[in-house]
Amino acid sequence: MISLDDMMVFTRVVETQSFTKAADQLGIGKARVSQIVTKLEKELNTRLLHRTTRSLSLTDTGLGYYEKCQMIQELATQANTEAQKFSSEPSGLIRISTPIGNATYTNIFSKFLNQYPQVQLDLLESDSYSDLIESRCDIAIRASSALEDSSLYATRIGEFNDILCASPDYIRRFHELKSAQDLLKLDWISHHIVHGDKQLLLKSSQGEVVKLNMKPKVQVRTTNTLKDFLIKHVGFGVLPDFAVKKELASGELVRILPNIHDVTIPLYAVYQNKALMPLKTRTLIDFLKKEGETLKKDAVHKQ
Repeated sequence: MISLDDMMVFTRVVETQSFTKAADQLGIGKARVSQIVTKLEKELNTRLLHRTTRSLSLTDTGLGYYEKCQMIQELATQANTEAQKFSSEPSGLIRISTPIGNATYTNIFSKFLNQYPQVQLDLLESDSYSDLIESRCDIAIRASSALEDSSLYATRIGEFNDILCASPDYIRRFHELKSAQDLLKLDWISHHIVHGDKQLLLKSSQGEVVKLNMKPKVQVRTTNTLKDFLIKHVGFGVLPDFAVKKELASGELVRILPNIHDVTIPLYAVYQNKALMPLKTRTLIDFLKKEGETLKKDAVHKQ
């Protein structure tokens, strides 16, 4: 009977295009790799690879066999992952790309760690979108489902509203604001990553969409910097509702034109290879979805 291990050795040779590289990755000798492939061809009674001193290439039969070996490898990995899901607790390091200064998600991550003490988190905090593969992140939390790579997947885990706000001292300099057009009189502190086109897209409580083309007084690249400028009475800005919860409660910031808000922004967990996802990563995504639904219900209840 042909060994599954031998089939996986053959697959690694094809993927690396080299007996030497395959041997290095597998931790066995080059001669042993060559013996396994030769043995496999004898057992199948067919040639799988064309070999020269400089290159390897698949025969037609070899190509078909390699594709089937890939399928078997994926099924075996998936079977092991599924079995581990039911037989072990989540454990190990999860590397996450997340926005800067998001207190809501800090609280959620804390709850997750308390529930799963064998897990460790490494947070890569940035308001810009880092490349998931280059940064070696397991998950990225993003306010967009746009994927820079077709090998990535996105799961919706929640949503938030951007709101218009400023300091009370700044707003007192102006007459009462009645409509979105009145914002053109104010100094706009813009988040460059969010409003790169210098256009403010708003929506009234009646669903009317308003587009304002404005020149920013200041452009920033992090939510915390934007918030600091508002607190120091430099202008008005648009910030996620969860990012200014504390400042609104203390009175440092106030909402302006509360009947107008930015469009509802969905939040996604972006990740690689859905079928082969480790238990720890799947558990975190499920936890984020559950917590996102809870936060949404709480927000609706408080309105």
